[in-house]
Amino acid sequence: MRKIKWFLGIIFVIGIFVWGVQALQTVMTPAIGVLEIEGSIHDSVGYLKGIKALEENDQIKAILVRIDSPGGKVGPSQEIYGSLLKIKGKKPLVVSMGSVSASGGYYIACAADTIFALPGTLTGSIGVILEFLDISEGLEKIGVKSERVVSGDMKESGSPFKTLTDREREYFLRLVEDVHEQFVEAVALSRELPVETVQEFADGRVFTGRQAMELGLVDRLGGLEDAITEVKEKAGIVGKVRFIRPEISTGILETIRKALGVLTPREFGATARVSGRLIRLEYSID
Repeated sequence: MRKIKWFLGIIFVIGIFVWGVQALQTVMTPAIGVLEIEGSIHDSVGYLKGIKALEENDQIKAILVRIDSPGGKVGPSQEIYGSLLKIKGKKPLVVSMGSVSASGGYYIACAADTIFALPGTLTGSIGVILEFLDISEGLEKIGVKSERVVSGDMKESGSPFKTLTDREREYFLRLVEDVHEQFVEAVALSRELPVETVQEFADGRVFTGRQAMELGLVDRLGGLEDAITEVKEKAGIVGKVRFIRPEISTGILETIRKALGVLTPREFGATARVSGRLIRLEYSID
């Protein structure tokens, strides 16, 4: 009985030793941080936490961002872009585009040192859409009338219960133009292109990866493996590498949408509230 105990004890010690060696080897293996951005971009909190975790982890020598997104809300796209831009000089940053990386997805990609796209990737779509409903005519036909009391004549701009006035159209146009100008400036700065050059194709058009490369919107044509090779070289990593992915929580609604398989840029596009009414202001592939 005593021999059996000694034998089991020795096996246990050997197991602990082997586990310790393997753990040490893992820790000593250079790491690349991986940030995955998928689907419509409607919130940035989870992504920002993930980016911060990748930045603060000293084991991570470089960051690979995999994007497969048609775009989404303006604010979150700008926040993710800005957060990545802050660590661009600290750690090599490479973007790999999947099937689509357009509008807000492309905005985020512009933070990278190097952008990879597949020849058939849909990207670009440098544009902004502001959308809301006008149901006033339909309500009038069924005898429903809306009464509103407002503090100023522009407070009800965009209300679904009235048709836009010329002044309101001009007001919303200025909003869209300003956000669009910010988008163009970010692309021009990041891609080292003249603003005038970017403006020539910043009309919402989508481009294939091959077309985007000709325009200077991406750097290389290639898939995920090509991007991994590039990011390893930039980080000076030779041989084996391990990948660290932060936990990204995008909210229960996004989880449900993905589970149902009905996530589309139009159905679940980004929304914003203006003057108390629900409208859409987003970087979208519409």
